[in-house]
Amino acid sequence: MIIQGNKVFVAGQFLKAQIELKDGKIVEVLPYGTRETGIDYGDNMVLPGFIDVHTHGAYGYSADEGTPEGMIKWLSKLPEEGVTAFLPSTITNRKETTIAALSNIANVMEMKPDGAQVLGAHFEGPFLDNDFRGAQAAKLIKRPDIEDFEEFQKAARGNIRYMTLAPEHDENFQLTHHASQNGIVVSIGHSGTSNEGALLAIANGAKSFTHSFNGMRGLHHREPGVVGTLMTTNVFAEIIPDGHHVHPNVVNILFKAKNNTNLIMITDSMMAKGLGPGIHKRENFDVEVDEAGTARILGTDTIAGSSLMMNKGLKLLVEKAMVSLEHAILTATYYPALALGIERQKGQILAGADADFTIVDEKFDVLQTYCLGKAML
Repeated sequence: MIIQGNKVFVAGQFLKAQIELKDGKIVEVLPYGTRETGIDYGDNMVLPGFIDVHTHGAYGYSADEGTPEGMIKWLSKLPEEGVTAFLPSTITNRKETTIAALSNIANVMEMKPDGAQVLGAHFEGPFLDNDFRGAQAAKLIKRPDIEDFEEFQKAARGNIRYMTLAPEHDENFQLTHHASQNGIVVSIGHSGTSNEGALLAIANGAKSFTHSFNGMRGLHHREPGVVGTLMTTNVFAEIIPDGHHVHPNVVNILFKAKNNTNLIMITDSMMAKGLGPGIHKRENFDVEVDEAGTARILGTDTIAGSSLMMNKGLKLLVEKAMVSLEHAILTATYYPALALGIERQKGQILAGADADFTIVDEKFDVLQTYCLGKAML
């Protein structure tokens, strides 16, 4: 199969090019019109498939549930927003609930259903700070512990790929070091640590920050805090570009501070995504989604995740946060793949990589998504 277009995103810029796909892989990337084409997307953008490394659920389903049907529905609908791969993200919960959820994620990975590919799990909690827990359950938060973590990793059959923790509670950074040495992305989040503490965590293997500015110690002119560290280091930093979690002007500041590099767009979506405004029940509390799509714990001002679509996040980065189109695209494609160490497989239009593509128009509406070479819309 061959597709081509005037705006194919290659190596961080647009190129008039042709792509040959076979058996779920990109075989060749050639000059436009080299061979008789199957589909020509003209001036629409041909992008690498989007990768969401932090998403808790959608369409009434939560990653903390232990049954495959809801997850299969979820991953089948993700291509509608351009997502071709993702990490279902668990939250702080009862141990037996999380173990069942991680086992279910591993089961669905083995099933390989059509839709966005499950790359593994993002383990957000219970190793967090109580004061910066946000919507996480206070009574279930625990100190980081290697033995506890390995019990969860065993349930996931080795598929925990990304973990959020508060390093100030990780004695001598033992879990941070252990996890990073075993190929897991350790992300600093829900943390009140100091600038020095965050730097030491990085020195012991942490390589990302979870939902920047949210659930972390803020910037002060005498103590940079977690926010100051994420803005002045070269490690990865997640950002939720929904206009609610972080003001677009602050998003712009973050991109400038980090020279537009190593930023990862996430949705941090929860089960009410796709269900519309109203009150929706979660296992530990109810959430209310307003007309703007913001989800809050019912009766409070605490944000409890988003209902963001990835293509809409891309639109906000460009049109509201004034990020360049090319840099915005990299946050949804190359940088998440780079953080996970799979940048030769996903996140780029590259010979030998998976045939994951998202076709969007000038309004950032998704026209077609290819997951491993299969058209999904």
